[in-house]
Amino acid sequence: MKHPTANKTLRQKVVWHLLILAGAVVISSLFSLAIAQKLIHPGTLSMLVLTFLQLELFLWIGYLFFYGVKPDAPGVVKSTLIRFVLFYLSVMVIAVIVFLALFTYHFSRTGAGFSEFIPSLIHSDFKSFLTAAGIGFAIGALFFFYTQWYDAVKRTQKLKQEKLIFQYETLKSQVNPHFLFNSLNTLSSLIRKDVELSEQFILKLSSVYRYVLENQDKDLVPVENELAFVKDFFSLQQVRDQEKIELQIDSNGAGSEKIIPVSLQMLVENALKHNKASRNEPLRITIHYEGLDKMVVRNNLQEKDQLGPKSGIGLKNLDERCKLILDRGIELMKNEDEFVVKLPVQAEKNEDSNC
Repeated sequence: MKHPTANKTLRQKVVWHLLILAGAVVISSLFSLAIAQKLIHPGTLSMLVLTFLQLELFLWIGYLFFYGVKPDAPGVVKSTLIRFVLFYLSVMVIAVIVFLALFTYHFSRTGAGFSEFIPSLIHSDFKSFLTAAGIGFAIGALFFFYTQWYDAVKRTQKLKQEKLIFQYETLKSQVNPHFLFNSLNTLSSLIRKDVELSEQFILKLSSVYRYVLENQDKDLVPVENELAFVKDFFSLQQVRDQEKIELQIDSNGAGSEKIIPVSLQMLVENALKHNKASRNEPLRITIHYEGLDKMVVRNNLQEKDQLGPKSGIGLKNLDERCKLILDRGIELMKNEDEFVVKLPVQAEKNEDSNC
């Protein structure tokens, strides 16, 4: 599990740690006033450093417990309460351990015998510490829970919106009249020339639609399933364009990885849509597993002349979905010779969503 600042930029990380430091200053000041009746005393600096380190640790623990909470999941109330209780108990235990460690250190420096340890602990500020820590951590836990819950709700709502856009764009791409016209026109000519090939064409066409309809509501699908779908989709295009377009797939290394459905196909279709292809200058598309949790789609650049600017909606939506589901966006690279897109994938063992 990642630290709460794992996906933030350097500037955001600095601001985040400064906020934690400010919180440590406030908490240390309150403890100083409660225990020593003054803000500055010999133990102020050590208390500030200790409080800062504890806050960093507690926020990380809180992230472990609360990250990934799905507000619309079955039994979310019960599971959230259990997480909250476990989080509160965890930070209290750690706080007590830290207090006892510090007390033991200072007690050992007094030179007193071990028999005096418990009486000294009883007469120390241990009770006051437990009371203050209990109240403080309860308030802190509630606040942290609220912020994580609010963030989870926002992520869920945004993911639903992006999914609706994605579903619309995907279905529009696959069911638009142009795609159907080309497919049916190709099928019509095949029936007259090659009955066996026309049957294969029908099977692959139905497979393409079935895959889209079965997986449009899923967050992730196995990479091997997506590649099989891409092969079927591309073969439909290749029946018409034949030697004008080429596709090479190398999935070596991609074992149990999962990927956003219809993402690879969208990139392949994007290449077909925006690039010229001829027998003398075929459009070459390659897909391969990079070995760094990414599937790479690249094509030689032979851009068509267009009257207006490209909308880029498909790539923007795909990037947003990757960020929401996988915490990583897509990577785009373009030069004079080729266009490359790197899609993040996720290993099955790290996935805890219902896909």
